[in-house]
Amino acid sequence: MKVLIVGAGKAGAYLAGKLHTDHAVTVIDQRQATLDRLRAWAPDVHLVHGDACEPAMLDHAGLAGADLVVAVTGDDEDNLVVSWLAKTRGGVANVIARVNHPANTWLFSEMWGVDCALSPPALIASEVLDRIAASDPGRDDGAPVA
Repeated sequence: MKVLIVGAGKAGAYLAGKLHTDHAVTVIDQRQATLDRLRAWAPDVHLVHGDACEPAMLDHAGLAGADLVVAVTGDDEDNLVVSWLAKTRGGVANVIARVNHPANTWLFSEMWGVDCALSPPALIASEVLDRIAASDPGRDDGAPVA
């Protein structure tokens, strides 16, 4: 599978590291130093230095042939723009986007080209609330415990 990852921070680098042995992985990031660190431990990943919100940069990185685009920058607006471009310009079948600020989750929808939105803070909160509810079966309303 051809995977295009936008953002080479912790999430993007970890994902590239997990995928690069079995898939064709390309990573785009604006920070050359971040890409250099990734190259040191995943030398077969194709690295592209530039702004993925620029359509020409996505084209250069191989958007048209991508099977999956994962937008995991630290900026919700960038992740939305990349998702929208992946769907509308690249016709990418599967687009996953990171939601950094849970209040923005409502924006990450099919209208913006997002097939799957993942919000680390919301996922953590959900897991904590599930465990609290499991340890206190009578309390399932999600209200804060006093």
